[in-house]
Amino acid sequence: MRFDRAAGTLSSFESNGTELLRTGPRPFFWRAPTDNDKGNGMPERTAPWKAASSNWQVDDVVATRLAEGAVEVRATGSLPDVESAYEIVYTVRGDGEVEIAGSLEPGGGELPELPRFGMQMTVPDAFDTVTGYGRGPHESYQDRKAGAAIGLYKSSVDDLYFDYSEPQETGNRTDVRWVTLTNQDGFGLQAIGIEPLSVSALLYTTEQIEDAKHRYEMTPQEFVTLNLDHKQTGVGGDDSWGARPHPQYLSLIHI
Repeated sequence: MRFDRAAGTLSSFESNGTELLRTGPRPFFWRAPTDNDKGNGMPERTAPWKAASSNWQVDDVVATRLAEGAVEVRATGSLPDVESAYEIVYTVRGDGEVEIAGSLEPGGGELPELPRFGMQMTVPDAFDTVTGYGRGPHESYQDRKAGAAIGLYKSSVDDLYFDYSEPQETGNRTDVRWVTLTNQDGFGLQAIGIEPLSVSALLYTTEQIEDAKHRYEMTPQEFVTLNLDHKQTGVGGDDSWGARPHPQYLSLIHI
């Protein structure tokens, strides 16, 4: 494993000569706005979180040996767009397990709700089979999951994308206990949440989905964009011209 001191991320994770990461996990708070989001002004109201997802400034990275076969790497920094502090702690163990904890300390001002609270990374597109224990078989969100039963599901990354008439947030799975991304040999990565996760794995970037008007305008990437979230704001739907998701389905409310 290698870490990028400037970015504060895990930059390489190689096993048996195979690179498992393209870019390491970074703090990520944004989603491609849904039709309902656009109707209630979310893109403008929560824009600071979009900027914060790209502008984490790393102040310090410290590695500490905890015990034989265990090292902690702590990256601390700030999110100037929301005047907040953010820290990632990696606990690396000799068996290849990496525990990753991200924490946000909001500043003194009032902030809009978070579209999502989690991390985004990319992995090589050879890891195109997704298997997970959570809600499925279709996409779900915290306010749209009653019809998605908890079970063991397997899919290609391509099939996780739901083709809305206009590209928008898509393909999320809720209450995921664990998920794997594997190649044709069954080799790959596994993510396990301390609490159930929200997970999406797509062949398009968030930026592509947000900027496109139709799917044909987007070219699938040669990597998988993987989002592992503690929580993502619900999609709402009381109406599409002003109603927000109900308060209990927001990621965080005016933190």
